[in-house]
Amino acid sequence: MIGVILAGGKSSRFGSDKASAILAGQPLLQWVIDAVQQVCVEVLIIAARGQSLPAVSCDVPLRVVRDRYLESGPLAGMVTAFEAAPEALCLVVSCDAPLIEPRLLRYLGEVAEGAMAVCPEAGGRAQPLVAVYRAADCLPAFREAVEGGERRVLRAMSSLGTVKLLPEDEVRRFDPGLRSFSGVNTPEELARAASLLEERAPG
Repeated sequence: MIGVILAGGKSSRFGSDKASAILAGQPLLQWVIDAVQQVCVEVLIIAARGQSLPAVSCDVPLRVVRDRYLESGPLAGMVTAFEAAPEALCLVVSCDAPLIEPRLLRYLGEVAEGAMAVCPEAGGRAQPLVAVYRAADCLPAFREAVEGGERRVLRAMSSLGTVKLLPEDEVRRFDPGLRSFSGVNTPEELARAASLLEERAPG
């Protein structure tokens, strides 16, 4: 499985580049790399053209791929990733999810056999930005969607033949607090993530 980290968002609500925002001494991007590298053989960072990324470290091979679409959202970033790794099983996550749970990521890959995509449910809805996709199966439909002006990942997923949805109770076996889906979109959410990390630290 290859890890795909989408880092090229506009970060308009945050006010500055989220990938570089510091949480407990390291960039948000590093927190996500730390989780993804535990379950993947390679990491791809999809970055916007001209975007400056923070210095990061990774224990598996890491590539930075520039999004070939301009400001077209995560679906376009996924197309760029699938074109860069067309034969891979791709774990797709956002750079702003520092509390992502590696056990859940591993499980998504383990149950991917026979499916074009595996998508967990949390908070009453599917979570396509903590999900696994077979690049070869998804790329044609996702590329067609992007080039037709579609930006919604779930709408593009609806055209796939086999999507496995993991119900929330199953997801909670690996991430009881559903913290993998706690994205950092505002400075206030960054502060909340710091508080949650402090709560988790003793364990």
